[in-house]
Formats: sequence, C-alpha cells, structure tokens
Amino acid sequence: MRRQPNRVIYQTVVVVWLTLSIGSVVVAMATWVQLSAKLASARQAFDLEVCAQQVLRLLVDCETGERGFVITGDENFLEPMVVGQAELATELNHLVDIVRDDPVMLQRVVALRDGIAVILDRFESVNRARRTQGFTAAQGIVATGETKNMLDKLRNDLGQIRQMPGHLVSNHLESTRKQLLRASLTSLAAGILGIGAGGFAFWLSRLMMEQKEREHALVEAKLQAERSNQEKTVFLANMSHEIRTPMNSILGFSELLEGELHEPKHRQYLKSIRSSAGSLLQLINDVLDMSKIEAGVLELQPEPTNPHEICEFIHTVFAESAIRKQVNLECKCAEDLPRALLLDRIRLRQIMVNLVGNAVKFTDRGSINVRLNWEKEDSSSHITLTIEVQDTGVGIPPDKLESIFKPFVQAGEHHEKEKLGTGLGLAIVKRLTEAMGGTIVAASPAGQGSTFRLRLPNIPVSARLPEGEQQLPGVESDFNDLEPALLLVVDDNEENRRLIASMFAGSDHKLEFGSDGLEAVSKARSLRPDLILLDLRMPGLDGREAFAQIRNSPGLEMTPVIAVTASTLLEEQGGLEKKFNAHLRKPFSKQELFAEVSHFLPRRAKATATTAGGGAGPVRGPEPASAAPAPAELRAELDRLMAEEWPGIRDNLAINETKAFAGKLEALAQRWTCPALCDYAQSLAHRAEVYEVVELEEQVNHFPDFVRQLSGPLPACAN
Repeated sequence: MRRQPNRVIYQTVVVVWLTLSIGSVVVAMATWVQLSAKLASARQAFDLEVCAQQVLRLLVDCETGERGFVITGDENFLEPMVVGQAELATELNHLVDIVRDDPVMLQRVVALRDGIAVILDRFESVNRARRTQGFTAAQGIVATGETKNMLDKLRNDLGQIRQMPGHLVSNHLESTRKQLLRASLTSLAAGILGIGAGGFAFWLSRLMMEQKEREHALVEAKLQAERSNQEKTVFLANMSHEIRTPMNSILGFSELLEGELHEPKHRQYLKSIRSSAGSLLQLINDVLDMSKIEAGVLELQPEPTNPHEICEFIHTVFAESAIRKQVNLECKCAEDLPRALLLDRIRLRQIMVNLVGNAVKFTDRGSINVRLNWEKEDSSSHITLTIEVQDTGVGIPPDKLESIFKPFVQAGEHHEKEKLGTGLGLAIVKRLTEAMGGTIVAASPAGQGSTFRLRLPNIPVSARLPEGEQQLPGVESDFNDLEPALLLVVDDNEENRRLIASMFAGSDHKLEFGSDGLEAVSKARSLRPDLILLDLRMPGLDGREAFAQIRNSPGLEMTPVIAVTASTLLEEQGGLEKKFNAHLRKPFSKQELFAEVSHFLPRRAKATATTAGGGAGPVRGPEPASAAPAPAELRAELDRLMAEEWPGIRDNLAINETKAFAGKLEALAQRWTCPALCDYAQSLAHRAEVYEVVELEEQVNHFPDFVRQLSGPLPACAN
C-alpha cells in the first residue's frame, strides 16, 4: 500500500503554494486595476473629443437653418435647426456625464451648455422677427454681430474643452509603459508559480485518484446493499401475497366449522385457531404494506372522497370497542370542510384506522377525540387537510417520540398491549402520509396521553361528488332525487333551451337561461349558480372563451361547468375532458343528462326524496334465485340469527362482527345449497371488507325482507 505523505509537510507545501499564488494574483490585480484606470482616462478623452465635435456640428446645423430661413422665409430651411436643437440636448447631457468626476471640466461644460442655450434663444428671436416683421427686421438683428461673437466664443470654448484631456493622455504614456512592464513580469512570475503548482497538482491528483478508487468501491458496496434490500423487499411482497391465499382458506373454513361444532371444548379450539390466524393475517398485511412502500410499488389512487364519511366510518369501526372499555370516542369534522376532496380514500382510512386503533388499544379511561379541519391555501381549488387524534391513554416516553415511526419499534413500557401488535402500524402511517405529501408529528405531555397531528397540504377540492352520493346506474332518472339547485343553461338555440327546460319540468330545481357567451359570463357572476350547462358553439363569445372568463371570476373557480357540444371529433373530446368538469354530446337523453348532473349535485336524504315512477330505491341485496323454497331447518336458523344477532349488527354495524355474521350466513347457504343466501352473504362481507358504510347499513337493514322472501312463495333454495 502506498505510504501517505507526512501531514506537516503536506500542510506546509500547501500554505507556501497558496501564499505565492495569492500574492501573484494580488500583484497582477493591482497592476491591471491601475492600467485599467489609465485606459479609462484615455477612453474618456476620446469620448470627449467625439462628443465635442458632434456638439459643434449641431451648432453649425442650427446656424445654417437659421440663416436659410432669414434669407428665404421658407420654414423648410428650419428643419436642420429643429433636429439640431433636439440632438444638442442629448449630446450636452452625454458631455456632462463624461466629465462628471472632473470638477474643472464639469464647470466648463456647464458654462458651455448655458452659452448654447443663449445662442439658441438668439436664433429663435431672429426667426420670430423674420416671421412677424419681415426680412429687414431680422437682418437688422443679425447685422449687430452679437450672434457671430457668441458663436465664435462657443467655438473657442469647445476647442479648449477638447484640448484639456490631451495632456492627461500624454502624461500617462510613460506610467502606462511601466505598468505594462510590471504586468509582464508579474505574469512571468505567475507562470513560473503555475508550473510549480501544476507539478504539485499532479502529485495531489495521484493521491486523489487513489481516494476516488476507494470511494468507488464504497459506492459499489452501498449499491449492492441497496439492491439486496430491494430484492428482500420484493421477496417479502411476493411471499406475503402467497401466504394470504392459504390464510384466507384457513379463516374461511374456520368460519364454516363454527356452525358444525357444538362441544364447548371444540369451539374454544376453533376460536383459538381463528384468533391466531387473524393475528397472523394482520402481520402479513402490515409486512405487505411496508414492503410495497419500501419497494416503491405502492401507488396512490386519488378519488373524490367525503371526509365527513371518513368520520362516520371511524365511529362505526371503533365505537363498540370504545364503549366496551368505557372510553368516550368522538370524531368531528369542521362544518365547512368541503365534502369532496381528491385523495386516496382507502389509504386515508388505513391511516385513520391505525391511529385510532392505537388510541383505543392504549386508552383504558377518559376519552379519544378525532378532529378533521382544514386551512385555505392560495389557490381556491386546494386546501390543507389537518387531522388530530388525541387520547388520554398511557402516553409515549419522550425518548421514543421519534423512534415510534420506525418499523418494528414500540414504546416498550406496555408489553401486555404491545405484544398484540406488529410494530409496523405507525411506520405505515408515516410512510403513507409522506407519500400523500403530508407530515405527521406526535406529542405526549407527561401524564396527559398522546396527540398525533397530520397535515396533508395541496389537496384538490373535487367538483365531482364521491361515488356514494352519485346516481346508481340502471335506474330511472328523477331530478327530484337530487338536492334542489340553481342551474344556468346557456345555448343560442331556443329549441335546445326548451328541451332542457322540459327535462327538468316538475322538479324542484330552478333554471336560468342565457343565449350567448356574454350572457353566460354576466349571469354566472350575478346568480352564482350551483351548476352551468354551457353550449360551445355560439356567435360572438363562444363557450370556451366564456368558460375561461367564468373561471377567472372570483367565487366561480370551482363551479361545475358541463360542456354541451354536437362535435364528434375525438381530439376535441380530449380537450373538453381536460378543461371542463364534464361534457354532454348532442343529442342526449334525459337519463344521460341526469347521469352527468348527478356527479355534481348531492342526492337528497331518502326520507325527503321524491321517487317518481320507478325511481332509485334503497340498495338491496341479491334477490332470491329460482329454485325450491328454503328448507324449514334453514328458515329456523335464519329466524334465530335475526332474533339474536341481527339487532346488534344493525345497531352497531361493527365491521368485524358484520363479517362474522356474513360468514355464518354463507356457511348456512353452503350447508343447504342456497345460492341466493350465498350471494347475499358474500355481498355483505364484501361491503364490510371495503368499508362501504352507507351501502352496508342499507343491506343489513334489508335482511328481514330477504328472510321473508326466502320463506315466502317465491322459490329460493334447493332441498
């Protein structure tokens, strides 16, 4: 191995080299500064000469113009004088700028400027006399000789001004020669030092190359470690997926066995199997999420999301657990929080479940408060969503506040509670929050529980409503199913306006009409409608231009605008999708119009909605299939479940209990070969799995009707 140079020698050589180099640079800079000053003086003398010649030329032009006008009386002869007067002001100002730093020269130039002003006034006096009194009067003024004497004096002054910098240039010639010689010697010394520095640099470069080779080896080792870590992460992700398949079978058949086992000992064994399998599945899910995040394959899926529904979801999931521990759980949204935000609803729910789940697990008394609020950003179409989860639980030690967000790290003081978890929940929360562009911080004052605060900035406010508030497909269109709103319809064709009015006839909505783009902009600003239907091709201001003006109007930045067009060009359709909130293509039906409008107007509460001729009803489970009536044993078991378990499911709507209830129904369906019941159970389990709270509640409430249909004259099951 090459021996490294002695540190003292190295430092000494570097200091000497830097000192000599800096000294040569300083000498060279001083030399060139002085030389530059001399060159600047010479340049000033040259500029002064040129400017003085220009002033003299312009004076001659003025005199020539004045003389021609006096002799002929023709105004055209005054053109050189008019141009000369304008340019004289500029040249005299330039002359003042050149000599501004020389007081003597500045005084002479100012005197020259005043003299030129006097002679120009003299020229004007002669011209006025020529215009008003004629040639003889003007000639009399010129004949006095005063104008000539003034011009001669000005020429003499200009000559002296031009000659003054000359001696400066000659005086500087000798000093300039010396400065050039000094600069040459300095450059020679700097060159010699540069050669020495080059040799020294070559020696240093050898050392640096060796250092680079060592650094390269370290980088390669780091890249190899990162590749190994990525391969490990991908392996974990693949294994997690593979393990989930048999785990689902274990859990599924355990649920089926629950209806078959009657001995308490066997049921206890089965309960232990299901509990262990559930814990293992939760661990697999956590590892899978972490592996996805670390591998960079976790993609967010933004969709219109109602934060108020997130609050209802949290209460539904954790209310029963909190009540069982006698802990008061409250989840509140700010009243003015927008009801449609564009973000990943599933991942936001996952964050909330982890945070609130931890709060419930570590809180044995007191309360848990969840608050969702928002802050307005500069852009009116984006907000900052803030979430706070505060509990009165055991708290977090101060030295653990940062490390709790690391994978597999737990606070370490509550082993009985922590052994139920994987230590990945908060790590997943932090990674998901950061993936959504937000931040999370934790605080835990001594003896006062814990508080987690999330900030998710730059969240777009969606004009499109969440799916749960839109029209269900395949049902008759009734505009009264939507909350009453004010709509602005703009179309230059009267028949089209009458058609839309007829489609809304009998509804509670109010329609205002416009016939061109200007009227669209004016009425939009004055009426502030909830929704605008805007035709594109109109005379004067077309739909696109009107849309741009509407969007630039304060308070209308987020008003939904549906473009109405008869065009069939695909490229034009792409442009509409990027600019407008939606578009309708002519001709369109009432159902198509309703489908688009329902994306932006919320549905009425079911208690107040008016259903017209087969309008949308509540979500129902699968209807009984065509087969033999349900056996008496199955009907008895369903009646027992409806009497004993269904009321608790209906009142609490706890997700885990609902899935267990669906599992029992599916086991009964398979035992008695009842496809309709199997479809109902699977649909119920799916809605619980994806947390479709509103649809889940409706389907649970529909269970008694479903049982009656199975027991009635309609065929349902096979014997």
